Amino acid sequence: MNYEQILLEQAEAFALHLGERIDRMPERDDSHRALATAFACELGIEHAYALRILFATGAQNAACAMLHVQYDALVRAAWYAYVASDADFRAMLDPDGGFSLPHTGRMVHGLKEQLAGEPLLAGLVKPLLAMNDAYSAALADFEHGGINPMHRTGSGFPVDLFDTVVRCSSGIMYLAFRLLARQGPAGDFIQLIDGSLAGFEDALPMTCFQAPAQAT
Repeated sequence: MNYEQILLEQAEAFALHLGERIDRMPERDDSHRALATAFACELGIEHAYALRILFATGAQNAACAMLHVQYDALVRAAWYAYVASDADFRAMLDPDGGFSLPHTGRMVHGLKEQLAGEPLLAGLVKPLLAMNDAYSAALADFEHGGINPMHRTGSGFPVDLFDTVVRCSSGIMYLAFRLLARQGPAGDFIQLIDGSLAGFEDALPMTCFQAPAQAT
């Protein structure tokens, strides 16, 4: 078994472990804010699953493109949870109101502003900001088929890029599960999600993903 297969198996095992724990979650909050957050989290988790399938079937450049939409889904979920106003939700519920969501960059800016007043959001927002700063150009290149993906089609897909994309996807997925857990009743359940990191640290990316006690 090669390195790529091992990392994909680790990522899949991590996803299954998180899924088993989220299935134990008590009844969720049914407010518009919580439901919108949960739907966006679940969409991002679906993107992570699709990314692993694409890599496993040899569609590497398509898998990289999937990372971008997975990232966007988590940003949107975090924006729903912590930035969107009650007026925004009322506007979203009006089919004739013409409301349109801010673009991802604007949502990231809003989360950064929110972090300044709520330091306990660091465990969620700092990884998103780190990805935005480090990978924005690369993510757009993956999605839109720039010169690098076309070059890789002829020269082969680099292992270090595979490693980065799979690890980042696993990190974003973990944050989505954790934010999803926050949409349930307050209590000890969130500790189940925090405990899911044990044994899977090698499948995660940068160290800022490994600070669950600071996330809210």
